[in-house]
Amino acid sequence: MRQRSQQVALTRERIITAAAGLFAERGARATSMTEVARLADVSTATVTNHFATPELLIEAVVAHLMAQLDVPGEEIFAGKRSAAARLAALASAMFEFFERHSHWYYILGDELTQVPAIANADAAFRRSVQRLHELALAGIHDEMVAKSAAGLIHPATLSALKEVGMTVDDAAAVVSDFLAHQTRRRR
Repeated sequence: MRQRSQQVALTRERIITAAAGLFAERGARATSMTEVARLADVSTATVTNHFATPELLIEAVVAHLMAQLDVPGEEIFAGKRSAAARLAALASAMFEFFERHSHWYYILGDELTQVPAIANADAAFRRSVQRLHELALAGIHDEMVAKSAAGLIHPATLSALKEVGMTVDDAAAVVSDFLAHQTRRRR
């Protein structure tokens, strides 16, 4: 019996991995259960046995991906006493995160708002990032600094700075320096 449950778990994992690969290529809504079955080397009936609807498959893939994303947490601020140091840590951690996972932003595009499971995961991610911004800005009560941080610590900023030849570290340093200047200037 144990061997059977292990086989079921392995099949489920193969299906999720196949679906994630197809989502990465063409998006969740453009991927059919038949395509997932073909890539996972199982029948379509096996896919629907594990995931009765495409929505349930999408939810499983999103949960699987979210578990692997390694979103920066509050530990990035360990030992950082000043707002400038916390903002530098935030910029560095988020730019590294964006670099590792940028392909998902481009692939999923409008699915971030139109597919409920993806929209829910995106909302949870945004709440965790908002919490990091709040912690980085602790003690600073200047709306302009907060807006600058939110606008600059963003995938589009990293992309633009990389297009002009900066590395991820260079981009984080430029943004950090600007935000540090803003925190000093606006006191």
